Amino acid sequence: MYIEASYPRRPGDNAKLHSPLVRFTGRMCLRFFYHMYGSTIGRLNVMIGGRTVFSASGNKGNRWIGARITITRYGFYRVRNMHMLIAIGVAFSKQG
Repeated sequence: MYIEASYPRRPGDNAKLHSPLVRFTGRMCLRFFYHMYGSTIGRLNVMIGGRTVFSASGNKGNRWIGARITITRYGFYRVRNMHMLIAIGVAFSKQG
């Protein structure tokens, strides 16, 4: 997913990514990369099942940053609400 954060974007604009239902079977790892560069960059929130599991805000420099979050859940949930996101790649793996 990509959203350009410079013109013609305005404060308050955002992008939202909602995954299809993902089956969680215990301890899982959510891995992704994000790029948040510039003085007007907003916030990135990642939510699973209504719970925020990751949040970042502000300028992080002109580089890709890897994030890895361990989640223990059972059932089907959506990964949602990735706001003001410049670009992202997401992968799930079974924690071993």
